[in-house]
Order: sequence, then C-alpha cells, then structure tokens
Amino acid sequence: MKVMSIFKRIILCLLILSIVGYLFLTLNGKNQESVTATEENDPKENFNDKIESEYDESSEPAKSKSTKRNAYDNDNSNIIEKESEDQMQVEKEDRITATFNTGEVNVNEYFTKIKITDEIYDRIYNKSYKKNCPLPLEDLRYLELLYYGFDGETHVGEMIVNKRIADDVISIFKELYEAEYPIERMELVDEYNADDNASMSANNSSAFNFRYIDGTTTYSNHGKGLAIDINPLYNPYVRMKNGVREVLPVSGEKYADRSIDNKYYIKKNDICYNIFTKYGFTWGGDWKNSKDYQHFEKSIK
Repeated sequence: MKVMSIFKRIILCLLILSIVGYLFLTLNGKNQESVTATEENDPKENFNDKIESEYDESSEPAKSKSTKRNAYDNDNSNIIEKESEDQMQVEKEDRITATFNTGEVNVNEYFTKIKITDEIYDRIYNKSYKKNCPLPLEDLRYLELLYYGFDGETHVGEMIVNKRIADDVISIFKELYEAEYPIERMELVDEYNADDNASMSANNSSAFNFRYIDGTTTYSNHGKGLAIDINPLYNPYVRMKNGVREVLPVSGEKYADRSIDNKYYIKKNDICYNIFTKYGFTWGGDWKNSKDYQHFEKSIK
C-alpha cells in the first residue's frame, strides 16, 4: 500500500508538470505570433521599407536620365553659343556700316575699346601691322566710335591706337560727336591695304599704320599708334621738296591753300583743334618746315 501511494504521487507530479509545460508552450507561442503580426502590420515600418525599396530600385535609372538630360542640355548650349557668336559677328559687321539719324542711337553702346582679337589681327596682319613691326599687339587697342558724317547722320567708325592714349582718344571723339563735328569716313587703313595715299584720297580718318617717315629710317608716330589723321583730303600734308611744293594726297592739292574758307578745314583754335590740344595732342599745322593739317599726335614718355 505504501509503495502504491508513492507511485501515485509520482504520477500526479508528472501530470502536473506536463500540464504546466503545455500551458507555458501554448501561451509563449501566442505571444510570438502576436509580436510577428504587430511588426507586419505596422504602417510606419511598412512605409519606410517601401520608400527605401523604391529608392533603391529607381536610383540607377534616375541617374541615367539625368546624365542624358545633361548631355542634351550641353549640346543645346553649344549650338546656342555658336549661334550667338555668328549673330554677334553679323551684328558687328552691321554696326561698323551702320547709319543712324541723330538721336536714334544709344551712345553708351559705343565709344569702347578692346584688345586686338584674332579676328582683328587677321584684318591688319601684314597690312598696317607689318611683319617687321616692333610694337607688341598688347600695346594696341581697337576702338569703336560714333561720328557725325558729312551727310548729317550718325555713323559707326573704327580705329586702332596705342593703349596709352586710348582713353583720351575715346573722350576726344565723344566730344567731337557731341559737337556734331563733320567727319566723312572712319575705317581702318587696312581697308585700303594700308596704303596711306589711298586712305587719304578717300578722306578716311585713321590712326595706327606701321610705316617709316617718308625719306627716313625712323618710323612715324602712326607706327606707334600715337597719331591720328582727320579728314586728310581736305587737310593735306604740304612740304617743300627740292624746291618744289609737294602735297599729299595729290588729290588734296586744291585744299592746300588755307586762305580759302572751307568748313572741313582744320584751323588753329577751331573745335577740332581745341578738343585735341585739350588732351595734350599737338597739331601738324603748327610745324615750321612742313604742314600736316590733318595730323594730331601725342608724345608719351
């Protein structure tokens, strides 16, 4: 009887342990399922995971599209830049030959200076800027100016001068323009193949042209970009050579007599003379041994 009592107690303990173990496993399994279900149904976690997934999947294609777009923009940029350069070239050519009625032009767009560009160099090389010219291109400036023409209209002119007098020259021609001082033509001497006589005969006002003083081995102030000729046909160069009067240009012979009134003559104390001398220029009409009525120059130390 005693043995049976002990055996029953053991069986009862095992049964109780089995029941407790079963209950423990059952409850723990439900808790685990609850946690898993909560994680799967969390809107915040799912949204973040979705965003991260979409970013990872689309980032490479987005980069490719961006690269392609940049390449397209760059191609268009090059085309626009080229079109702009071509347009600027056309506008530049139009500006030099442009004619305006007085009051129709924006003066602030003109009276400018720039360094000698490749385009300008191509125009002057082996013409006014000869192969043996000792003056560095860096010392020259290209000017775009306005002038009041013989026809009473505003024209765009161009001139190359030494950079050391460029600002003074701009101021001079601005004052001449404002005073409506008549100038017939203002082109680079290179338009006449740097032939000084041809340029003077056309009554072309110009400045830089590398050349020697006639009959000497000394290059002139024009060759330094420090001299300017104004309306040279009406204001010729006059000198005595071997006892004979010489007038240059030859076609300016009839204008060598300065006793005759002519509105295109430059005379001492007139508007042109006063404006140039105001900025430190001297006039060839004041020379003793010869007279260069067209000529103004400035000495630079």
